[in-house]
Amino acid sequence: MDIDEKTTWHLVRTKVGKERYVRDQLQALIPEAFLPLLKARILRRSRFTTSISPLFPCYVFARLDLQLHYFDVRYMAGVREIVSAGYDSLAIPPEIIAEIQRRGTNGVVEIPQTQFAVGDRVIVVDGPFNGFEAIFERYLSSAERVAILLNAVATRGLRVSLPASAVAKRI
Repeated sequence: MDIDEKTTWHLVRTKVGKERYVRDQLQALIPEAFLPLLKARILRRSRFTTSISPLFPCYVFARLDLQLHYFDVRYMAGVREIVSAGYDSLAIPPEIIAEIQRRGTNGVVEIPQTQFAVGDRVIVVDGPFNGFEAIFERYLSSAERVAILLNAVATRGLRVSLPASAVAKRI
């Protein structure tokens, strides 16, 4: 029987922050290890920056032959466990791995930032105005800050400047 016929995808749970280390160790041992990453803009020290972090923190997908590599993987540095139900390791359907890989480029999934148009109905999703409805007015100096007209009680609209990440389109 060919080694590829015996290998199945499994989910390896890692220690916090050890996903890349475990992926690198697995790649030297088994046919395939996959760590999907997420590219996102985050606020760090009052500035937006691009961050690439694991899509599923503390998990790495591994295609392996359990009979051959179970103990090597299970007791590898940085690994907590191979995800299982009771005593049986759970096999991940290859279609799930293929779909995650299809949605990314070189294993990195990027969620595009929502673009707003003048007059769009939005809702504030972060900060002191969380939950308030508003009307999108315009982008400020860059696409990182926006001006909205807040629907507040007893006013025609209060103009507020917020980070773009604090606003979402109203569905």
